[in-house]
Amino acid sequence: MTALFLLLLAPLFGGSVKWLKARLTHRQGASPFLEYRNLAKLWRKAWVRPLASSPVFLLGPALALLGSALAASFLPILPGLGFPGDFLLALYLLNLGRFFQMLAALDAGSAFGAQGSYREGVVTLLAEPGTLMALAAAVRLGQGSSLQGLPVLGGENALVLALVLASLAVALLAEGARMPVDDPTTHLELTMIHEAQLLDHSGPLLALYELAASVKMLFYAAGMSVLLPGPRLLVFLAVSGAWALALAYLETYGVKLRYLRLPDFLSYNTLFGALALLGAIWMG
Repeated sequence: MTALFLLLLAPLFGGSVKWLKARLTHRQGASPFLEYRNLAKLWRKAWVRPLASSPVFLLGPALALLGSALAASFLPILPGLGFPGDFLLALYLLNLGRFFQMLAALDAGSAFGAQGSYREGVVTLLAEPGTLMALAAAVRLGQGSSLQGLPVLGGENALVLALVLASLAVALLAEGARMPVDDPTTHLELTMIHEAQLLDHSGPLLALYELAASVKMLFYAAGMSVLLPGPRLLVFLAVSGAWALALAYLETYGVKLRYLRLPDFLSYNTLFGALALLGAIWMG
């Protein structure tokens, strides 16, 4: 249920970010619901496949969306699946989709696709350990070693869960390829990370990638909302709205970090995750 809900909400999330960016620059902007039309338009268009490519070129977009959707199905925003250690499988599914996205970009034979895949791999390598430790810390403080039993922020666990929330926030920016890690609106191929991998995809294949990227960001927003007190669905909608505003602000007034400075920024994710895990072990 959660996966289907996030799939339906993902275009609105992406459209809201673009609308808020327009409002922050004193422009009217397109409707937040325009992304639904854009995805439908892409789905009706023809797609082009490089002559030297293999079936991996077609599997990349499908598995990117499938991995994000399956990972979201373990989040307890709405009734769904759950078992001990499911957070490990959720992260694996996210990275499985990213792995095939990188392979598809390499399979196209484009120099920019290869460059974007390399940079995506480095960002993933730097961001994943901290995210894993942060989720492990939250699960350890919960019940049943599952995402379904995550604890709620309170007086006794405020410091640990605050570190978990900080780690997930950095992970959202990194895994979602948003500022200051990456600029989703850039047209300079030499500075692209995520977008460079999509240059050779078009039509339905590009639509799958666009939807997968928004679902992935909502996955991290949902993970943060589960840790906050209140009705989970309402808290999730509030957190998603807050992230839409934050991303719009960052991409309007912020600057992209130099690629060589990314390890410094992403090291905070590892630091927050490690401190959260140590705190959870100490409390347990």
